[in-house]
Amino acid sequence: MATASQWFGQSGGYLVARLWTAQDMRVILLNASYVPNVDTQLRYSDVSTYELPAAGGYAVGGKSLASKTVSYDAAAHEYNLGAADLSWGPGATFQTRYGVILEWDTTDKFLWGLLDFGTLEDVQNGTFTLDWSNYQLSVLKGPPV
Repeated sequence: MATASQWFGQSGGYLVARLWTAQDMRVILLNASYVPNVDTQLRYSDVSTYELPAAGGYAVGGKSLASKTVSYDAAAHEYNLGAADLSWGPGATFQTRYGVILEWDTTDKFLWGLLDFGTLEDVQNGTFTLDWSNYQLSVLKGPPV
């Protein structure tokens, strides 16, 4: 006899959303030589060699996300994960092309998302701000209805 299974509509996204608010989630900045591979890169150790060095106003390990939020979009059938903007500076001097969102307080430090800045960001004695509203991290809750 064939059987079928399916997540309850909001369960999968809700579980991820709970982890989002409970974990120390951080953004690390990566240099221009990093080549993203979202199919094979899973842990901090997969990207750590590309993280900016501790210099020019950047600290290894990036910055923790504060004021993390979760909202459910019923029309799109997804949870949207938000946070307060992050800034490095004033006085920051570095170049970055990508940011990575990851769990920091676990042994494996799992990667959650890739932020593509679209171009090399060259910060010279200034402030680099990651405006969270420019990025959308969504978790699909289940099949479209």
